[in-house]
Amino acid sequence: MGYLKNFVLLAGLSAFVFTACSGDESSIVKVENSEGALVLDLDVKNIPDSILQSKELLNKYLGELVEEKNDAVSSSSNVIIGVNSSSDKGVDPVVLSSSSGLLPVVVSSSSAGEIVAPKPELLPPAGFYSDVVIPVPTPVHDGTVRCEVGGAEPTEESSELLEPLTISKNSVVRCYEFKDGAIVEKNTQTYFINESVSMPVVAISVNPSFFKNVYVDTRRCEGRDPYGCPGLMDETEDPIHVEFFENGSFSTAKTWEVDAGIGLMGNYSRTYPKKPVGIKIKKQYNEKKLKYSLFSTRPEVNKFRGFNLRNSGNRFVGDYIGDPAMTSIVEGSSVDYQRSRQVVVFYNGEYYGIHDLRERLNEHFVETNYGIDNNTVEVIKQKKDVVTPVAGDGSYFNTLLAFIGISDFSGYNNAAYEQVKTLMDVGNYADYIATQFYLQNADWPSNNVRAWRSPGQPFKFMLFDTDQSLGWQWVSDDFKSNTSGMFAWMRNDRGEGRTGPGYFANVYIKLRANPDFSRMFANHGAVMMNEYLTYDRLAASVEKLNAQIPDAEITRDMQRFPRSYGSTFYSNYSGGFDTRGAQILKNAVGRTEALREEYRKEFGLDSDIEVTIAAEGYGSVTIDGMKLPRSNYTGKFFGGNDMLLEAVPGVGIFKSWSDGSTENPRLVSPKDGDKFVAIFR
Repeated sequence: MGYLKNFVLLAGLSAFVFTACSGDESSIVKVENSEGALVLDLDVKNIPDSILQSKELLNKYLGELVEEKNDAVSSSSNVIIGVNSSSDKGVDPVVLSSSSGLLPVVVSSSSAGEIVAPKPELLPPAGFYSDVVIPVPTPVHDGTVRCEVGGAEPTEESSELLEPLTISKNSVVRCYEFKDGAIVEKNTQTYFINESVSMPVVAISVNPSFFKNVYVDTRRCEGRDPYGCPGLMDETEDPIHVEFFENGSFSTAKTWEVDAGIGLMGNYSRTYPKKPVGIKIKKQYNEKKLKYSLFSTRPEVNKFRGFNLRNSGNRFVGDYIGDPAMTSIVEGSSVDYQRSRQVVVFYNGEYYGIHDLRERLNEHFVETNYGIDNNTVEVIKQKKDVVTPVAGDGSYFNTLLAFIGISDFSGYNNAAYEQVKTLMDVGNYADYIATQFYLQNADWPSNNVRAWRSPGQPFKFMLFDTDQSLGWQWVSDDFKSNTSGMFAWMRNDRGEGRTGPGYFANVYIKLRANPDFSRMFANHGAVMMNEYLTYDRLAASVEKLNAQIPDAEITRDMQRFPRSYGSTFYSNYSGGFDTRGAQILKNAVGRTEALREEYRKEFGLDSDIEVTIAAEGYGSVTIDGMKLPRSNYTGKFFGGNDMLLEAVPGVGIFKSWSDGSTENPRLVSPKDGDKFVAIFR
């Protein structure tokens, strides 16, 4: 039997919606009168396919069966249509049709046909249909229901829906119930007609004026300075309704929905025809949080106050997955980044193509991922020597920059360096810098810097906007001519003097004078290059993202938003738009080894050595404060660089090192093949 979509039936007895399950599941149509007497009990498998394919035939077929089974049912009787499944997967929503209106009900397979009626709805459920008829909505609160088709919110001047409305193309229908001058009920539903989408779908309903005033045609300034495009950089926010369908057009119902606000985000990326937007969930929209696990990398994280829908940023003209592929390689490290997934977006039913649904890097990111009250969090972003607060007032970060700018960090046991460690997480900083260096991010460090802190937690750095990395044409001629590597780039950012006090580059330049910092920085870099900053890790990230985007969706997106100029933005590449990220991987070949040589030159280190760091019993070992990926860890480190090892007890207590030493923490000078094992009892 083919997949049966939702049909609205007008059976001449009482209006009701019938929904059948797909596949081989046994679906039962149960029709009862208001007294609970069974009128009809029919297995859907017994209905001929030819009838299932036509709503008119199905309407007539069921109507005749109802009349045949129970002549007592009249147009004024309450009639219940239920769908029960023998599978353990549950069933689709169905509708209770009564003289008081259409009431959605859900019949669970585990409830043996028990019908539970939730809050009445003004409209049939959103979803993917072959066609659909919207019945005249019945007020829930004895008010007046007014509706709009096309995204606008209904007002008291909007029309009433006085007769059934046939939906024959993708449409948003919004019905609000008004009573005594107030809105007492809202309902927004997006109906997709004959749509086939094999990716998660985000459906946004917004007033059409949004596309006249905000999401405007920017072809005249595409790829140019966004401030030269009048109004494009205005910070505005429009109210929207968002619906999410996890399984695309295979979804039997929307997965979740929220009221929220929307505004453009980014800089140059706003100038493209597909624009990046931020979705903000606020109390003013009567929504506190979205409670859903958005990202497979952190399934336990299921409370969000917003997300971004990104257009690939500056890589809109080059590839789909560059930024999320490059940032996600740090998953599991100390470096924060925006988790993401690929989705298809519709605005008011109109297709707007593939987007990257991502976390927002603000105070709510910290609350979501760390469980820290967002009201106590400071988040900053820095461009050149200007620190802009995202949350808080930015004063703590300015204090950090000022202190570093005036301090002398040379020599061991340096008091200024000890003070810095209370202001910023130096281990996280080392991991973050190693990642930026590996990616060869040229739109940094005098741009795209983000960090956060809270009471008891010094500043942690967030990997953000790596568009201008790994083979992308650099934003600066100075970078193209710079053959000395990323350390030299840090010391001479764009050749424009962006390295003095108050600039982010100045943090490394000043701290480099401290021997404890340098030792730690090199050891952290070694572990990062062993575990995270590798070709295999990046290739796996590219493969995972590619798996989320079927070829058919790429074809449709490219037809809607043609891009043929990828070769302009990739160095040594003439293949046009790179749909699958091949150029990212091409430019990552040998990158880890090259970066090891940069570290070796910067710190005057010897050839790589293999060292084992392990724990025996209930505990672990850190290297210069860094938690290792495994309790029994063997990796490549730089010869000639000491290590500060610390045994960290779990449920037991530290006894000694395997060589008999009880010193903890312990500074060692490793040689190739050395093993350092902490014993706990």
